[in-house]
Amino acid sequence: MRRTILAVVLICFLSIGTALAWEGEGTVLDLYSLPEHWTCVGDYLAPPGDLEIFSNQLGAPVEILRNYLLSTPQGNLQINLVVTETEEQAEAIYRLFLQMHPPQKVDLRGRKVMEVLTDDLQLVELARSTLRFDPEPVTAVDSVELREYLIKYSWIINDLQTMSTQLQMEVENYRIFLVGESHGMSINQELESALLEFLVTDGGVQNYLLELPPSVVGFLRDYLETGDEELLDFLFSAAEGTYFSTQESYRHWRRVHDLYRSLPEEKKFALLGVDVEHYPILAFQYLQYLLDKVDDNHLSETMLGEIARVLRGERSIYSHEMHLFLTGLLDELEGDVVKGSLGILVDDFELVLSSLLEAVSLPTPNGGVLWNAARDKAMYASFLKQAGADGTGKYFGQWGLNHVFQNEQMGVEWFASFLDKTVGYQDAVFSMVLVYQDSHFMKSFSHDVLPFGSYQTKANLIGQLAAGKLLLVKLDGADSPFDQEILWKIKEVQPSKGVTTDYYQYLLFVPGAGASSPWDGSGT
Repeated sequence: MRRTILAVVLICFLSIGTALAWEGEGTVLDLYSLPEHWTCVGDYLAPPGDLEIFSNQLGAPVEILRNYLLSTPQGNLQINLVVTETEEQAEAIYRLFLQMHPPQKVDLRGRKVMEVLTDDLQLVELARSTLRFDPEPVTAVDSVELREYLIKYSWIINDLQTMSTQLQMEVENYRIFLVGESHGMSINQELESALLEFLVTDGGVQNYLLELPPSVVGFLRDYLETGDEELLDFLFSAAEGTYFSTQESYRHWRRVHDLYRSLPEEKKFALLGVDVEHYPILAFQYLQYLLDKVDDNHLSETMLGEIARVLRGERSIYSHEMHLFLTGLLDELEGDVVKGSLGILVDDFELVLSSLLEAVSLPTPNGGVLWNAARDKAMYASFLKQAGADGTGKYFGQWGLNHVFQNEQMGVEWFASFLDKTVGYQDAVFSMVLVYQDSHFMKSFSHDVLPFGSYQTKANLIGQLAAGKLLLVKLDGADSPFDQEILWKIKEVQPSKGVTTDYYQYLLFVPGAGASSPWDGSGT
């Protein structure tokens, strides 16, 4: 998590402790102490290099610097926690903070100083009375042992295509292969193309599992069959500003098309889109695209005819009307006339409409714990609807990072976690996470390019072994330290239970990744 640092104001993320937390020197937020509708959206633990910088800025040796950013219905709450070597050093930093903040926003307990950044003093009081902090965990893993393990079970990747050589050993062990990326970096789609080709041609994968809504995947499915780039251009134009609509993604889908067309019929893969329908207009455009293929004028006299009127601007559906409108369309699908006219397309209609209904039913705020939990539960249900609950078939998907965690994290049961607990899919899920160092990413919609790093470390062992190149790490090898405790290498909120391999089995270290480029209409 990158931050702009002013002299003493540590611009990071953070949280505050309860009465107990104020008394001790704990710096690890207990997520179960968060008030209702509060979300921890950032967790930063300073590595040695940053500790040296902060020590110089604060004028005292800093042993621990940890920050959280909490999202609340009233706004964000930011707190900085600093632990020094001595109580005298902590008192000096405390006096420095008091020059910038009222006493309610700063506290000193022993060697720990806490700085709370918010304009709402009521949030400060609520945080004081509810939040708890625990001491930093002391790893039982010896650093020499960890280094020896990493040397044995990590491989420099000079070419993304060659990564398949190392992953070949896992092909027979799993049926669902999930990769978790941080969006907005150009290497992501290069990796996705390479992994898809390997897993389809050599790994027996028959299904491409996409973090995309059924409407988008419906358009893509037709593009693979026809090669109609006008259709692809329409889709990328409709999704302009999103992480889907980038130059790298466009080239990726061209490669997917070429791969699909090169395969014999028995090896062609299916596309499954299991995300909720985030963009109602695009969903309606896809449904109208399907309706235009149906030679039946009677459908325009049913409620399905309202879709064309919405797209022509003749009818408006306001947000408070959407739920009733969608349930009406779903009910219409049950009628014999509509069923007979749509034929096999009725399943596509049901999938898109039910996914759109899930989207408009998500709790607010967008991106909060409840929103994420409901979304991933809906994606899991959509997967079972399309794939079945028997656990047959093999799948590959490259999604946003958290979705591939196989256990609860940040208070959310993620997609892979649901799958791994489902009879028929237990122990069948393979998760690999991408962690980035000294990289840049493109923000969606604004297209701003910003620094990015998600690799969290104190010793930087993985970075040293990588020597500036991609490094693939198997975390569940023989006598793995990652099987013994949580060694969390990601700047994401660390789970409080289990071991690392309960969440993911492989890690790909990515140094110096460049930002994605917005799609410019050319696809070149």
